[in-house]
Amino acid sequence: MAANLLLGRALQALDAAGGLVVFWDAEGRWQKDAFSLAGRPDRLEELAPVLEAILEWTLYTEKPAAIDDLRRSRWARHLLHGAEPPAGAVAATPMAQRGTIWGAVAVYRADPVVGSIDLLGELAELATEPLSSIGSSRPEGIA
Repeated sequence: MAANLLLGRALQALDAAGGLVVFWDAEGRWQKDAFSLAGRPDRLEELAPVLEAILEWTLYTEKPAAIDDLRRSRWARHLLHGAEPPAGAVAATPMAQRGTIWGAVAVYRADPVVGSIDLLGELAELATEPLSSIGSSRPEGIA
């Protein structure tokens, strides 16, 4: 529940169209969820390989990552098997509480961004703020 709340809040705060979240559940299993905001471009299925790769990289390195212009990204084109990526940007960051990473969140914006540092900073701030401020007392996988 906390992961979905965080993803929804990130989509609204960052003017994103959709996103993907992965997290440890209370039983110690990885879970994944995705959704798009109504009235915005739903490109999540098309961008799934890019979002999943950026989330995996973020969890592996424990650092945020971003592609500020998908159409100019050779990496995005490679992950989409040579298909032309849609316009936009993606960013991902680990979700952490009390020094423990319990998942990662990625968002897709329909427009490219000029420099991804501000977007990453805002996303990281949301992903590490106290869970009580987003309506959940604990993340899914942390007791």
